[in-house]
Amino acid sequence: MNDYLYSDTNQKHDIFLHDCFCNAITLQKNTLIFHFAEGFFLGKDHALNSLDTLAYTGESEMRIQLVYTDPDVNVTIYLMKETENGTCRQEIPLKEFMKQICQEKQLEFLYTYQGIDTDSVLFRCELHFDKHPFRRECVLLISAKEISYCWNELFPEGRTS
Repeated sequence: MNDYLYSDTNQKHDIFLHDCFCNAITLQKNTLIFHFAEGFFLGKDHALNSLDTLAYTGESEMRIQLVYTDPDVNVTIYLMKETENGTCRQEIPLKEFMKQICQEKQLEFLYTYQGIDTDSVLFRCELHFDKHPFRRECVLLISAKEISYCWNELFPEGRTS
């Protein structure tokens, strides 16, 4: 895991992943780490945002401490695939999904659903790649003890340098 200057557990729901791209996923001990080369958003009222506007981090990570020791028990991933009979949901193992993200694909986060007093979080995403069909909808359901968002710097929205 990288060392970062700032970390927050997003208790006030003012860190946003919408339209952010994950370029790698790693697993260290019992922590699933989503790497964002271009970062994620902090709301203008976030305690660590001194820019007084929606801010964008540079390189950053979302670290999810998993509930159970077996990663496959903690993480369920569904890819949606179009067939002649409609959309089909296909489950994919975590290790295979991590390999795909690290090799050729990017994961765009669209929506985050996290219940109150629950250890589950659901991410609706799109998996992007360079060949037809170019992207596929996917859902990640994760059993999480804690989620931490880590970064070093902030930029006004629209700038990353």
